[in-house]
Amino acid sequence: MKIWSIKKDIKSLYVHIPFCEHICFYCDFVKVKKPTKKEELIYEYLDKLELELNSYNDKLDYIQTIYIGGGTPSCLDNEQTIRMCKILDKYTKYVSEYSIELNPESVTYDKLKIYKKHNINRLSIGVQSFDNELLKKIGRVHDNSKAIEAYKTARKVGFNNISIDLMYNLFDQKPNNIYTDLDYISNLKPDHISWYSLIMKENSVWGKMKLKKPSNDEDFDNIVNNGLKDLDYSRYEISNYSLTSNKKSIHNLSYWNCDLFAGVGVGASGFEFINNNFYLTNNKGNYLKYNKEYELVSTSDLYFQIMMMGLRLIDGIDIKEGLNNKAYLYFQKPINDNIKEGLLTIMNNKLMCTARGINILNEILVSFL
Repeated sequence: MKIWSIKKDIKSLYVHIPFCEHICFYCDFVKVKKPTKKEELIYEYLDKLELELNSYNDKLDYIQTIYIGGGTPSCLDNEQTIRMCKILDKYTKYVSEYSIELNPESVTYDKLKIYKKHNINRLSIGVQSFDNELLKKIGRVHDNSKAIEAYKTARKVGFNNISIDLMYNLFDQKPNNIYTDLDYISNLKPDHISWYSLIMKENSVWGKMKLKKPSNDEDFDNIVNNGLKDLDYSRYEISNYSLTSNKKSIHNLSYWNCDLFAGVGVGASGFEFINNNFYLTNNKGNYLKYNKEYELVSTSDLYFQIMMMGLRLIDGIDIKEGLNNKAYLYFQKPINDNIKEGLLTIMNNKLMCTARGINILNEILVSFL
């Protein structure tokens, strides 16, 4: 993690597109079923997005990354996609990484060409699993052939930075399912993998049903990490892996490095510096009527955020100076306690989790509270 410094410029922009053609059982992100009979509502939402972006005046002039997430941004049709991209065109002058989330079933050659034309240069494809039976169980509507087709079409269009999202610790998931995913990864060689363990969200369909995940016979964490290491992927964050060092997610690194970012669209969050104070922002309401709320970040919460985000990185937090150093000094006692327990370590002025600590980061962070 770099030396933390106060910047007035917002580095990254997150854009939330809440529309989905179907609702996945495990998802608790802000989303709404895509209106098919009143498509003008989608344009109303995009118009509101444009007004929100305009409200930032010149604060977004120097952003370096844009990430369009959801929801399912790829469920927009061609004309809606063009409208969305044109709204964002004015913010791309200094952007080095411009990402969009896609679901395999809504990927088309024409939409990929539109993305390319508007300088989107990174795709994040929500595969979740390559096992067809498991895909049905988690409520996905695509199968592995559709995921492979979407990936290969993106390569043909010329995208050379593609991330695949996968999940493990799913219901009824077995070790063989993970090995199946690793086999597909070995053949496809995506540039980046985000492989998250399922966290039961209380607002998801499964969460509302009060279902519990069964215990696993094998440690899925180890299967994922060792399997990807054997395929030459480098783990640079708890759940993220890149095939080469230049394919790490720059946008997500800005979160983990506690850089300033803006979030626009319903449900989107941000971290901004306003009138010499740090604020967390959150857009609350429904997709046609939402408002930005501001929460002042206290000094102790700021230091905790630096630790919470930075310790997710395998390389850890540079604690030589600046706010990183202040956060380190503020939490020195619990840090030293965790070092004695073999969960944290300091190397070359960087505070990081040990191999044992990285898998129980939440427990480490609880000791800071």
